[in-house]
Formats: sequence, structure tokens, C-alpha cells
Amino acid sequence: MKDQRLDAILQRMLNDNIDISARSVIRETDCPFKHASDVTRQPERKALLDRYKTRQRELRNLMEKTDKQSRTHLQAKVARLTQENDVLKGERDLLVASHKAMLLAVGEMGGMTAWRKFFPVWEETREQLRQLQALPNAEVFSTPSHGKPEKLAV
Repeated sequence: MKDQRLDAILQRMLNDNIDISARSVIRETDCPFKHASDVTRQPERKALLDRYKTRQRELRNLMEKTDKQSRTHLQAKVARLTQENDVLKGERDLLVASHKAMLLAVGEMGGMTAWRKFFPVWEETREQLRQLQALPNAEVFSTPSHGKPEKLAV
């Protein structure tokens, strides 16, 4: 009966990750023993205590090994993703700059009419390019015949 209670106490201590020792067992509130030697003196109880201590050591080693591998793996993944992100940002910036230059060149050669031939859905394309800041900035003024220039939105 006492050995079954000892087994239950040791299992609970293992599950709760409480350090297992003869002294820690007798500190448990439902422990039927008064002294640590009550656990270690009996060969069966001592063997049971030793089995649980060994199992706890194995579990803790496994948890520590898993935690270290996970942390290392996560750090490597974050570093790799950060590097990929930096590369993609650089490529995007290059494409935006080249797109602005291309639009300016098309504007000089044939205007936006020539460029619209390649993009049938012009308004959606223009809005996406505006959000990417891939359109060249320019202020266009119209000079009406009656005097003051009017600013047009581009």
C-alpha cells in the first residue's frame, strides 16, 4: 500500500518536473513516510526511487536538447529570412527605379498612349504603380490663353 502511494507521488513529481530525491518525496503532503531513510532503507522503495530519478534525468536531457536545437534552428531560420527579405527589398527598389526611368523614356518617345497599349487595364495598373511609388513625380501646368496657369494632377 505504501509502495503504491510512493509510486503515485513519484509519478506526480515526474509529471510536475519536481526534483526527485528521498527528501523531496517526504516533503509531499500525502507522503506516508516521515524520514528520507524510510524510502532509501527498503531495497524495493530505493529501486523505485532510482528508476524515477533516472527517468527524470532522461526527460530533462531530452527537453534541454530539444530546446537548444529548436532555438538554434529558429535563429538560423530568422537570419535566412531576414537576408532573403533584404535581397527582395533591393530587387524591388531596383525595379521601381528602372520602371520610373522607363516611363520617362516612353513619355519622351511616344507618350503614355504608347505605354497604355501594353496595359489594357490602365487605371488598376496605374494605382498599383502609384502605391509602389513607381511612377515618376511631375507637376504639369496647363497654360490657358487667358492668363494664369492651372495645375493638373498626374
